[in-house]
Formats: sequence, C-alpha cells, structure tokens
Amino acid sequence: GSGRGLHVVQPLGSTLHIIEGSTSCEQTVDVGDTIPSMVQADDVHGTGGLDLVVTTSRGEILTLESDVVPYHPLNVWSAGVSRAPGSGNAQAHGFSSSQGIFVHPISRQFRDVLGIYIPITFEIFDRRPGIENEPNRKAYEVEVRAGMSVKRVFFSHKYDAPGVYTERIQIPYGPGYYAFSVRLMTTHGIVYEDTFHLGWNVNYMGGLW
Repeated sequence: GSGRGLHVVQPLGSTLHIIEGSTSCEQTVDVGDTIPSMVQADDVHGTGGLDLVVTTSRGEILTLESDVVPYHPLNVWSAGVSRAPGSGNAQAHGFSSSQGIFVHPISRQFRDVLGIYIPITFEIFDRRPGIENEPNRKAYEVEVRAGMSVKRVFFSHKYDAPGVYTERIQIPYGPGYYAFSVRLMTTHGIVYEDTFHLGWNVNYMGGLW
C-alpha cells in the first residue's frame, strides 16, 4: 500500500506479516524457519533506509533491506520487548509520541573523535496539547550515559524548553568504543531514549608521532 502512519510487523511461525495500518494492506514473507522473537528495525547497512532484522530458531540472523522507508531515530526499534534493566519505559518512543528526544545525524554518525570533549547535538520535542500554557510541566531532565547503566552517567541537566541543544561532553573513562544513551525523563516519570555509537580517542597515539 501507499498509506502513511503505523505499520505493524508481526511474525507468526516462519512467516512475517507486514501490515499497513491505514489501508489494511498486507504483505507476507516466509523466511523458512520459526521466528521466535520480536522483529527489530534499524539502519543496519548504513544506506539511509530502515531495515528489518529477523532471527530464527536455528540461530540465523536475516536483514530485509528497504529503500522506501527512510531511517530516523524515532523509527528505530532495536531493543526487543523491553530494554535493559534500569532503562525504564523507553519503548514509548516513536513518531507517534507526544514528546521525546533524539540525537541529530551530525552527532550520531559513527566516527573516532580525537580530543577531550565530544559535542552531542540532540533535540527535545514536546507536542502535548496546551503545553505552552503550562510552564510547570515544561521540565525535561536529560542524561547521557556510556551504555545503559545508571552508574555510568557522565552528563545530566534539566531544561525548561524543547528545542535543539548541543552539549560538549567529557568522558571520565579511557579511550575506546562507546554506546551512548541519551535519555529524557518527563514530569510524569516517562523515560525516552536514543542510542548511538562512537569511538573516543581510539587512535590517539597517531597524533603523537
């Protein structure tokens, strides 16, 4: 179909049922083996499209590439039914959410950053009805973690307005590759998050010669 909005991907046995919510159009794909877990969605191949990641009971991992569904952090579903312990109810994320947070492409591009600080540009959005008239609800607590653990929080700040922000982050750990989690907690205790990967001073020795 050509409808916009919600699309549902549901595995039943060895068959993927891809359903377009607005038109009820359905397409099926048989992968030849039982699919025991939820289908994931991300830009696995780095092509700018949203790919489906499917696992089978025999341990195979399949990717179904798409050249018509554009990648966006709010389209990604890459952590199963529930995320890691301590990440809260971040699965509320998505384009249908009334509020949330996502990292801009300039910061999420995989690369090795050489230096003391890492600039991270992210956007807080809030589309709740009448929010402009309720300033007491415009409180956005943002954390940046190295991974998911609450013990590895190295940036925390409370903002009083949605918008695009750039923060210079210093990592208190050694050089290496990191999975960063940018998390937003609302006044209702709802948690939203976005993750991306970077290298930090991995090849720092190259600058010494």
